Amino acid sequence: MTKTNRSRAFFLVGLFAAWQPISHASELSALINEALKNNYQIINSKYEVESSEFDQSISGAFFYPTINASANTTWNDSEVDSSTPSNNEYNSYGYRVSVSQTILDMSKIRSYQESGIDLQINKLKHDKIVNDIIIQVVENYFSYLKYHSQKKATDAQFRSSEARLKQISRNNELGNLPKTDVYETQAQKESTYKQLADIRKRINLALVQLQSTTQAPIRPSYDVKLNNQYAEIDYYEKSTLEKNLIGSNYDIAIAKSNLDKSKRSLTQSRSDFYPTLSASANYEYTDSNFDSSRSDDATYALTVDIPIVNGGSDYYDYQKSKTKINQFSSQYDQAVNDNRVNFEELIYNINTNVESLAILKSIIKSNYLVYKGNQSAFKLGTKTLTDLLNSESDLYDNIREYHTNQYDYIINMTKLYALFGAVDLVSIEEVSNRMEPISDTFDISILERFTSEGVK
Repeated sequence: MTKTNRSRAFFLVGLFAAWQPISHASELSALINEALKNNYQIINSKYEVESSEFDQSISGAFFYPTINASANTTWNDSEVDSSTPSNNEYNSYGYRVSVSQTILDMSKIRSYQESGIDLQINKLKHDKIVNDIIIQVVENYFSYLKYHSQKKATDAQFRSSEARLKQISRNNELGNLPKTDVYETQAQKESTYKQLADIRKRINLALVQLQSTTQAPIRPSYDVKLNNQYAEIDYYEKSTLEKNLIGSNYDIAIAKSNLDKSKRSLTQSRSDFYPTLSASANYEYTDSNFDSSRSDDATYALTVDIPIVNGGSDYYDYQKSKTKINQFSSQYDQAVNDNRVNFEELIYNINTNVESLAILKSIIKSNYLVYKGNQSAFKLGTKTLTDLLNSESDLYDNIREYHTNQYDYIINMTKLYALFGAVDLVSIEEVSNRMEPISDTFDISILERFTSEGVK
């Protein structure tokens, strides 16, 4: 395992180091395995690789001799009506065997070499598709969990708004509160319900994407036990990772292989101007009972073909190949640039996730204290209903944002290390084995811990 792979494995295991192993089926790993077996992109890519293997075999066929054989027999019956009539009945037969072999044809040799590069490119593309699908499964899976976590908090907020509406409505009926308080509470309840409906839609879309990618009708039933240990990627680690980007990234490897292929194509175009050498041997035997004649013919040939002019097509093909080199060289530079930009964006996103989590933890702690204070103050009449509703909305908004950043951190870290080649499936298996059954209710005690030890 390379240093980069060790770093990836350490991250995936270390991110959830606080977990306790739970004995159950490795759901995430099982979904990835289903995707590797059933995903249409992967299946199509496998066929593309097989097709390239046949193309290479086809282009290498000229290394072997061509052998042809034929046999014939004829029956003849002729009648001549003249002063000296004659009748002839006879048959003749024969066979022919020919062998030909290309001894030297640089164009075909270059074509065979190019087919090998095509096979290498398609294998790289297949590996990249497999890697992309694994990342897609991970992203869909944790996106589902992210929205599910948001839904739990919003459910709690909605239940709170329902209970408050009943309380406010009752107090209004008793003449203790104005009707406007009922309207304000009703508006917040409906707003929360709308937010809940939007989150349900996102959950369903994430589930549809997950099931489409894996071709498995599975709804996630295990969740990560998120911890508080989130570390930014510092300058030293970033520099170390960036050095490995060009040598490990699939997009860059594919672009480099295409550039190598274009250089081979130029060599092949140049070889069209070279002479070719071939040899052939033929043997033919005929026999006829008409005059009891027989013949045996054997011919041997060594042929040199020297291309002189063919209207200039070889020349223009050569110029086209030179242009293709410039094109694929530009594509290689673009692949390097695009992946460096992607690398930088993911680093920024990850570090922003970590920074946001630290800030949101402090905000939630303060908002919770404000919310609890406003509850007491509202009962005493020193705070308005609007103050209470706003503090509750702020609290739950920040809880949702906190969970969003937790799951986005996992997704972004997985995407980051996927830039450096194949995802470590062993580490994902270990992560999957440490997941716990998903919870459908919001644990209100978490809010109590905000004021002491923080979010767990």
